[in-house]
Amino acid sequence: MARLEFEHIIQVNDPRQPHLPTMTRTQLWEGLLFRTRYPGHFNPSLSTTLEQVSATGFVRHLRFGEDSLRDVVSLRHEEEIETRTEALEGQLFAHSITRIEEPAPGHLVVRFYYCRDSGNEPGGLDVDSYLKAAYLQNDRDAISELRRFAEQGLPGSGSWLQ
Repeated sequence: MARLEFEHIIQVNDPRQPHLPTMTRTQLWEGLLFRTRYPGHFNPSLSTTLEQVSATGFVRHLRFGEDSLRDVVSLRHEEEIETRTEALEGQLFAHSITRIEEPAPGHLVVRFYYCRDSGNEPGGLDVDSYLKAAYLQNDRDAISELRRFAEQGLPGSGSWLQ
């Protein structure tokens, strides 16, 4: 089967744009981890159940409508979140990496990498172009939400992480 593979980068902190809320690496990591554990907060059509939770990863059952996926999530603390669907018969292949990068001190960006089964059919619509645009918009919206969290001082004592 054909694969859709792409990546994009979203700038989080930029000293040249002081109007944007500045996030610490810990705030960004905890926010990205929260998004991975509870994607329904960012997209109400999704719900999850977690199992085998540890400091290095967990298994996530992701439900959307009538469909579901079982992902294995691997964590590299404050660096990277890798998600891969389990190789089950008939299940969509999907692999993603969300990586925090710091090209200069205090200048945080997030690199999003996606690889999944293509949605294109021979002679049909270019579904993959729509998927790329949707992933990009979803990631931009998520970073905007995480900036709002940072403005409110999250994470912190008594926050959604507790």
